[in-house]
Amino acid sequence: MPFCANCRFEYRDGISLCPDCNMPLVPELPTRTAATSPDHSWVAICSVVNDLSSSLARGALESRNIPSIVMSSTFKAYGVDAQYTSQLLNSPKEANVIMVPREFLEEASLVLEAVLGDDFDQFEAR
Repeated sequence: MPFCANCRFEYRDGISLCPDCNMPLVPELPTRTAATSPDHSWVAICSVVNDLSSSLARGALESRNIPSIVMSSTFKAYGVDAQYTSQLLNSPKEANVIMVPREFLEEASLVLEAVLGDDFDQFEAR
């Protein structure tokens, strides 16, 4: 079955162009590589105020093979990158912060906006 390398959807045989992206389909998806644990390549994408929203967000990202972690905004550890430390500290009290590798930021934003709706409050990318 062919795939769209842009949106990563699978199509039935005989289709050669993605109807959403207008991209030619490929026989298999390219392998993505990302850091397997948070490092300087991971960015905070948004905060969510409850565990249900955190679970929904993680599930949606996982279903699209987007690595993610959820950090408590109260988490303060030595060595946490200053790039997202300010976002963690300025999040609503008791909020969870969703983080993804930088290379997945755009796709993750689209997924989370669709899943969380009005609860999606995206951080400014840095």
